[in-house]
Amino acid sequence: MEEEIRAAAFAWLEDQTKLNGGVFDRKELIYSFSYHGQSITLTGATGIWFPKGFTIPISITTTSKGPYDDGFTTEGLLEYRYRGTDPDHRDNIGLTKAFEQKTPLIYFHSIKPGKYVAVWPLFIVDNDPINLRIKAAIQPAYKYLQPEINPSINNAFNIRESDLGVRKYITAITKQRLHQSAFREFVLDAYSRQCTMCKLQHVELLDAAHIIPDSEKMVSL
Repeated sequence: MEEEIRAAAFAWLEDQTKLNGGVFDRKELIYSFSYHGQSITLTGATGIWFPKGFTIPISITTTSKGPYDDGFTTEGLLEYRYRGTDPDHRDNIGLTKAFEQKTPLIYFHSIKPGKYVAVWPLFIVDNDPINLRIKAAIQPAYKYLQPEINPSINNAFNIRESDLGVRKYITAITKQRLHQSAFREFVLDAYSRQCTMCKLQHVELLDAAHIIPDSEKMVSL
């Protein structure tokens, strides 16, 4: 059942991204996703999140003002810290199970309080209980499995380690997406979430652009 719910969650995230520009409100992630009429929380009070009845986390989250220094490494992997200092904590055991069973996770990256960009699916490729951290790789192709296929995590998808060049490329694209989503969100807030020219208020139709190219440094006058 957990496998089917994960696949359905991936499909839901894909659909919602078309409507919200890839930026999810915290309440949306807690209350808006359901599977066969059952509400499933995709994130919660802790960074390593288990929906009710799950034995393996469905997501990991980095908050905008969290206590951990999480981020992407030069090898193109997401490095994520354990919860606390006890490797046998339930949350950390859940990460170990995700690693051992090759279970895909969702990564929620906070761009501002209460606003998150989702990255999925994420597979843990290194588990280090001594240093209290995992490393995970983004595997974009997996997201296109449909929920009705009833995928088996270990059999239906052949998970192979990406080479370093592919990992770095995927990470670069992901970081660009995180930056663009954050930029768009701040611009929308600055202009009351409407078009500054025509006052259109359908957020899903609005975009944000740099007047000065993002690659150029700003000079104070």
